[in-house]
Amino acid sequence: MPISEEEGPARKKGSKSAKKIGEPETIEQQVVEAALPMEAMRFSVVTNVESDVGEKEKNSNNVTPGEKVSRNTVIQTCNFYSCFHLRFCILQRKHDVLELDECGVADEQSVVYRANFEGFIRRLRHKGCIDHVRAHLDDGAANVLSAMLQATSSAEKKVKTKNSVPLSLSSIYEEVIKSEAGRNMTLDHVRASLVQLGELSFVDASSDSYSIDFEKIIEIAQNEEVESVVSKRYGRDAYRIFRLLSKSGRLLETDKISDTTFVEKKDAPKILYKLWKDGYLLMEKLVVTGARQSQFLLWKVNRQILWKHVLDEMFHAALNLSLRVSYELDREKELLNLPADKRTGPLQDRYNRIRKVRILLESSQMKLDDAILLFHDF
Repeated sequence: MPISEEEGPARKKGSKSAKKIGEPETIEQQVVEAALPMEAMRFSVVTNVESDVGEKEKNSNNVTPGEKVSRNTVIQTCNFYSCFHLRFCILQRKHDVLELDECGVADEQSVVYRANFEGFIRRLRHKGCIDHVRAHLDDGAANVLSAMLQATSSAEKKVKTKNSVPLSLSSIYEEVIKSEAGRNMTLDHVRASLVQLGELSFVDASSDSYSIDFEKIIEIAQNEEVESVVSKRYGRDAYRIFRLLSKSGRLLETDKISDTTFVEKKDAPKILYKLWKDGYLLMEKLVVTGARQSQFLLWKVNRQILWKHVLDEMFHAALNLSLRVSYELDREKELLNLPADKRTGPLQDRYNRIRKVRILLESSQMKLDDAILLFHDF
């Protein structure tokens, strides 16, 4: 508590009446009184919270009511609270800077950056669509699609949209001839490429305007990725069976599948059972009652379930590749740290071997990352 004017002179003169007025000041009152003029100093240094707590307890135990408290004691006692206040001020300052930056009125010295994850994924999706179209059609169709993406990129605010903004033929042509790759394309060539894209449902045409069907392009790319996995893992017969079920989207009976895909009737059940066991197919049993009871097995591809299963397998494969790369590099760590002039004979052969292994594994990681983006982010 602040001292009154009557107490001030009496205490200064050392009269006995000053000691008799009121009760002795508590340690909290003395701390508050001594800390008032030291507001700037209290928050000028960030101290360790744990040490401040210890000092606070130590000093509060050693000081009795009525004793004069030194400036160091006051600062040590208040540090426990000041450090929290200072950290709160720092966090509040960061929050204010971010808010100001969003409003466009941030100070020039308080520039805040962040990764544009949405824009980055959008560009990767565009690149994936262009590569997919180039593999299916030709460079001309890829150039037209790239020009449409470039023209609509500023209007595409969301990462995942089903269709792009519609564009007229003249707008697409103007954007095509701006690029170096499409500079020599004519209007008829652009129109023909749009017809090709429309035949594969990559582009929707209506009322003399064209829009990209992202959903269709990504869906076909995902189907081909899974079909490639089935072909490499289970063989060509399994690939034909899976492709049939994937395109039909409905339940088919075992004999029907065998007849349509030209797979031997004795091999078809084995292949179907193996795909079902590994999670690539769904199976349902159909029991027909009549003169005698019969049981049929029906098979189907459920994309919603299968896509999650495939993505989970990809994550596991990516982890295994990462662990293998770390293992190979750690095993040959001493060799990799040797200077080039000391790697001769068998050491050079070992170095070439680990270099080839590293390139192979890391290139596999990159391909797997592209596949994960296709199922997880696109």
